[in-house]
Amino acid sequence: MSTKQQWLTDAQVVAFEEFLNSVGIQNYELKCSPAIEDGENFGGVILNVDLLGVKNSDVPINHFIIKCSPRSALAHSAVPFVNVYNLEIYLYSTIFPEFLQIQKEKDVGEVFQPSPKFYTSLIKHREEMLVLEDVKLRWYVHHHRYLPLNYDHVLIMVKQYAKIHALSYAIRDQKAQVFQEFQKNMCKHFYEDLNYGSFDEYITHRFTYALQALNRDHDGVLYDKFLNFYENWNSILKGLMSKSRYPVICHVDCGISNALFKYQHSTKIPVDAIILDWQHSRMDSPAVDLVTFILSSADTSALEQFDGLVVEYYNSLSSFLRELGSDPNEVLPFEVLKSELKTYGIVGLFMTVLLLHVYAAGDQKLPSLVTDESYSDGFALTYNLDDRTQYDCRMRAAIFQFHKLGYNFV
Repeated sequence: MSTKQQWLTDAQVVAFEEFLNSVGIQNYELKCSPAIEDGENFGGVILNVDLLGVKNSDVPINHFIIKCSPRSALAHSAVPFVNVYNLEIYLYSTIFPEFLQIQKEKDVGEVFQPSPKFYTSLIKHREEMLVLEDVKLRWYVHHHRYLPLNYDHVLIMVKQYAKIHALSYAIRDQKAQVFQEFQKNMCKHFYEDLNYGSFDEYITHRFTYALQALNRDHDGVLYDKFLNFYENWNSILKGLMSKSRYPVICHVDCGISNALFKYQHSTKIPVDAIILDWQHSRMDSPAVDLVTFILSSADTSALEQFDGLVVEYYNSLSSFLRELGSDPNEVLPFEVLKSELKTYGIVGLFMTVLLLHVYAAGDQKLPSLVTDESYSDGFALTYNLDDRTQYDCRMRAAIFQFHKLGYNFV
């Protein structure tokens, strides 16, 4: 255990203690400790925070997760942490309450909450902070990020994204002014400036690795298509990003690490899932989340059932939209979804190129991205894999599946 002074700034401590006092929690001692190991998260400092010695027996909770912007000046010069924290705070404090409000207005039978409960935040330059529920106390657990997900896990996540997108569409359909406000306040996302800091170096490194998973002699046309994507990714993405006529609030960073599953008793069958880390969210085509998650997370068997998973997604989206009072045939016809997948799926392949390098790293210790040391010898994320066997297999399968589906590479 470590004291709060080691992990939190004075302003962060004050903001957190003001929240505790506002809900009647007094006479306590704060103890902080890392919630994750080094390299488990690239977006900041994640802490377990326990309240010790609480004398008020009516206190409903004494454990929290605090997510903080890194203090390193070098980190902020390489990554727009201020923007991503302000964006995530906006989602938790404004958008997610609207998601709950429309469900309450429509008297939805089983209220859907896609993320941990939000308690409070701090918006102060380079001291940004979110205080969240620790959903592990409700028996949600991480799946090992190095192991791809089987069909049951992929299916439940596809349905979760369908519900998130349905809430976006219902608000867009019924509360247009609110949705327009969302769009205005979500414009400064992580990928708005694709040349920020060391980003280009990072992307080049990831694409070089991905291209090496293919064989020019054996893969022919597919190799050339992917090489063209590699050489022109910036202009291709700028031509597509946030241009869909059917936008939703996309999670974007939808890989294995950002999902926690709840299981049925002692079985390995998931019955629910919670989605974490909304720092890279933006308004975009629903195809972005759908393609990103399946290509980056599914095992071979689930990957081969891509078309069936799209149908499951649309059925879940349609069912929830009807419950919310909107007509799926009006807000997103199935034929339009298929067109969106063909056009905007390439953004999901791009995200897969970024994510698989992390998820196929085996037991290799990954670098931290939140300290000065991370940048002393170059950009921390341009590390090489000790063993790329699993990576090559999964990256190759993802590219081949994308090609097999007939989605556009340009």
